[in-house]
Amino acid sequence: MTLRYIILGLLNYMSMTGYDLKVFMDRSINFFWSAELSQIYRELSKLEGLGYVNYRIEPQEGRPDKKIYSISQEGNIAFIEWLRDFPDTLSTPSRNEFLVRIFFSSKLKKEELILHFEDYIRELTKELKIYEPIDKKLSEKLIGKDCEDDIFYHKLTVKRGLSFARSEISWAKECIEELKKIL
Repeated sequence: MTLRYIILGLLNYMSMTGYDLKVFMDRSINFFWSAELSQIYRELSKLEGLGYVNYRIEPQEGRPDKKIYSISQEGNIAFIEWLRDFPDTLSTPSRNEFLVRIFFSSKLKKEELILHFEDYIRELTKELKIYEPIDKKLSEKLIGKDCEDDIFYHKLTVKRGLSFARSEISWAKECIEELKKIL
């Protein structure tokens, strides 16, 4: 259901094809929400049925025509209502395969588990290298703008990604130290 509102939110920025929506998602919100192209097209069809989006056909030579979607007035109203209707519980239940593996790691050698933590740290360090330039770029774009600008809110989500990655790296390093004590 959330994908529906993500699509409406993105169409608030500009009209796009399903493929354009996928590319936009991959370049912006992919670090906290992802979707397959097939899911996006399925949801666009449902949104069209609800009257939340309209589309126009753009003919192409030698290729299928493009459907370019726009948010309708009804879609905008539904999107704003969704934004205002915060859930009672804001934290989301998580499924974390890495933690499940740690939970059962008494079956592994401590050295092997340390290697898994080191791999996790490397993975998170790569994420930081993605987030940090995005954060810097957004900060530069914010100079002289107020908090009503979309960039301000985009930056808040990037700050969460930075904070999460740094926190997880710290936790993983502490776990490695604990494991080294019992080697």
